[in-house]
Amino acid sequence: MSALRTIWTRLENHPWLTMTLAVLAQTWFALNNRALWFSDEVRYADAYNNLALNGKWMVLALNGQAYPDKPPVYFWFLWLLDKLTPFNTPEVFFLGAALSGLFFLFAAYALARMLKFDKTTSLASTLILLSSFMVAALLHYSRMDLLFAALIILSHAVFYRAYTGKNEGWWPVVGFALAGAATLVKGPLGFLFPLVNISLFLLFKGEARRLLSRRTALGVLVMLGMIAAWVAGVVLAEGPAFLINTVLGKQILERATHTFHHREPFWWYFAAFPLAWMPWTLALFTAPVKRLFSLSFWGTLWGGRRQAGPKTLLWIMFAVTFAFLSSLSGKVFIYVLPMFPPLAILIADDLRTMSAARAARLWTLVGGLWIVLGSVLLLAGDLIPIPVPVRGMGICAGTLILGGAAILSMRAKGFRAALATCALAMILWIYPVGLLAAPSLNDAMSPRRQALILRDYIEHGYAPFSARVYSGIYSYYAGHDYPEYDNYDKLVEELGRHDKAILAIRATHWDDIKERLPEFHIIDRQSIAGLIHILAIKG
Repeated sequence: MSALRTIWTRLENHPWLTMTLAVLAQTWFALNNRALWFSDEVRYADAYNNLALNGKWMVLALNGQAYPDKPPVYFWFLWLLDKLTPFNTPEVFFLGAALSGLFFLFAAYALARMLKFDKTTSLASTLILLSSFMVAALLHYSRMDLLFAALIILSHAVFYRAYTGKNEGWWPVVGFALAGAATLVKGPLGFLFPLVNISLFLLFKGEARRLLSRRTALGVLVMLGMIAAWVAGVVLAEGPAFLINTVLGKQILERATHTFHHREPFWWYFAAFPLAWMPWTLALFTAPVKRLFSLSFWGTLWGGRRQAGPKTLLWIMFAVTFAFLSSLSGKVFIYVLPMFPPLAILIADDLRTMSAARAARLWTLVGGLWIVLGSVLLLAGDLIPIPVPVRGMGICAGTLILGGAAILSMRAKGFRAALATCALAMILWIYPVGLLAAPSLNDAMSPRRQALILRDYIEHGYAPFSARVYSGIYSYYAGHDYPEYDNYDKLVEELGRHDKAILAIRATHWDDIKERLPEFHIIDRQSIAGLIHILAIKG
């Protein structure tokens, strides 16, 4: 026990180094050991190429067309990594994911410390995040959500410091600048989450007037100035009509109220979040939830609202964000990330005072889940409908089982030993997944193979086309842009003008149109993320 406590103390005294080494251990070997996958990785790669090579700095471009889905700051970050490191694409994309994940952990730790939690709870919260299956996966998936969530979390931390301390100083300006940066990474949720949550927190405490200050006004101006600079760039690049109709109308208002994709019912996150937060969703089964059904609990909470502290803000960050996301028309699994750090801190704080019986039950559930997942993978892994053989399934399954057994063995040695074991087990499990399983999934998850076929035909004089295929998934690896069609009549008309053409289309849509294209024949068929795509040529 003394050795375990000594190790924990050293980790606790060097939290930034601990987090850095943990992320390094989990990612260093996987910066370029698999292809970019469908759909976001290959699309973002093409958008980055258009920024770095074709000067699309303000409005991104995908497959030769304006791509207003995302603001450009994350891609600027990738460009900076490209220039400052010896890595080239696609290594830069995976490096960006790893560094974004590290920043996410830093932000979570900073939130805990600025909310006055001690070093033990703060470190424990980051180990909880590191041992989350979703966070571990996102450290290896190239997209901007970890950076987006990190900026949102930091903004909450700074706002708390600004509006609960005796002297707000320049903290409001910093908080609004962080919210503005988050907005320029992925959109308006970047400022809505921190502003709504901190406002509700202060309103609950009866201190909403603290928001009315000169530094707050200055912070708002700074944030609006940051956003306005990008808006001006959009107008200069594409014109005011593009800003109003496409960026504001389609990408923001329509996604929020009547989305054109990812439309889900209001209850969707009630099913999605428990899966996303595994294994820590299991903490619910050890929580003292009975008190939630007691009127005295709620009466005490309301009566002491003026003394509400950090835990109240954390619950608001989770509950209000959950409700806000559920109210939106478009719902995506990864949007839940900003809810992870507040829950991690709450669980970490509870671990310190948890009774021995509750702690044993929690670690039994967590370790048991690992063992169950490993056993299912070992016994039924071959039954998973994957169109390619997956390497290392047995090793991945065995690592899960051994990791679960190690967690169970630490149940009686305190939360520090069990939590550190859980985080270490996750790091070790990622090795067979990253070195063996993930690369073997390339032909099932990446359009690279078909894109290279497409490139070869283009270089031999074939005119490329796609119909009802997810936009831009081939252009990065094909090295060429190509027209995309949703209207069959226009497609058939255009194809008729070419003696040599190659068409990428989903199999279900090919069945609808093949009678109208008798000169075409299929040369390749590939299942990509469960969707069968075909290449057909004429000539």
